[in-house]
Amino acid sequence: MGLLALAHDWSQRTGRPLIVLTVNHNLRPEAAAEAEQVERFAVKLGHPHQTLNWDTPRASQSVARLARYRLLADAARGAGAVCLLAGHTFDDVVETALIRRRRGVRSAAIAGPVLTAPFPVWPEGRSLTLIRPLIFTHRASIKRHLRTLDWMWIDDPSNDKVEFERVRVRHFLARHPRLNSMAEGLVSKLQRQRAGDLQRIGHALRDVRVHPDGLIETGKANLSNTLIKTLARCASGSDREPRGQAVHALRARFMQTGQRQTLGGAWFQRTSSGYLVGRDPADQNSKNPSAPGDIFDGRYERDPEGALPPIKERNFLVRESAPCGPEWREIISHRLQHIAACYQTPLVTPVQR
Repeated sequence: MGLLALAHDWSQRTGRPLIVLTVNHNLRPEAAAEAEQVERFAVKLGHPHQTLNWDTPRASQSVARLARYRLLADAARGAGAVCLLAGHTFDDVVETALIRRRRGVRSAAIAGPVLTAPFPVWPEGRSLTLIRPLIFTHRASIKRHLRTLDWMWIDDPSNDKVEFERVRVRHFLARHPRLNSMAEGLVSKLQRQRAGDLQRIGHALRDVRVHPDGLIETGKANLSNTLIKTLARCASGSDREPRGQAVHALRARFMQTGQRQTLGGAWFQRTSSGYLVGRDPADQNSKNPSAPGDIFDGRYERDPEGALPPIKERNFLVRESAPCGPEWREIISHRLQHIAACYQTPLVTPVQR
């Protein structure tokens, strides 16, 4: 509701259309009535609303997150949208940081989620940008603002279920306000550091070239661990990211020019200046075109005017993992360009804490 208040004000000032989406995970009997309540409110404000139902509910936060983003991506693309606003708060960022720290992450990457990012599911989220305008705002501030507007909100009881790790972290921070304040200070510092790191990666992506057959060539790009993860994800056509230990292992191994090794569903072949990156055919998602939009393995799009090179002219790293016919074009380059644009977004504070 806080996000709706902010987005409604933006829509009124700019004249931009707004579509309100509510996901019903079908995990609680009250969820349908709550979605209807949001719909009535959105329509009263003059905005169309759509409830998205998860038809195969499972009581797992990670599985629900993935299903939620896929439903949102399909609805956003169906509406012709290019941006989707999410209501993550600064409290969410702090909780995520502590969870990642407990799992062994030591880099500035623990300070996620970020302000602007490519949509987290692929290929459903192709060309969609996820923006979190409340990322620097506390939940308490949002509730105070809603009270001044005389707006009601709904508290999800799953936010108090201690079987979920995030809820346990949230309760721990509430019991230790001094530690919470220290964590917030550290996370704010890491957010700025991470924003700088991502901007450098976005800049480095300018030196990355994608060949017509879908082969990635890093050239002289500054190859950080995060950039290598990004290239592996795009070369594999998925939204999975290789583990940090695997990336460290790839960089630690002494590879002669021409030698290859796998990482996260991708093939990395050493060159004199960097890597050639292709698709590991042993880990390919699909050998056939798949919806939406006739996407092949998350890397190629069917296009009658496409000019995919014949098999014998393709690089060995993509020869066995690309579509057979010529009526395809690679979409890896567009994906990398979108990632670069998101990474180079300035660290602004749309809503102050």
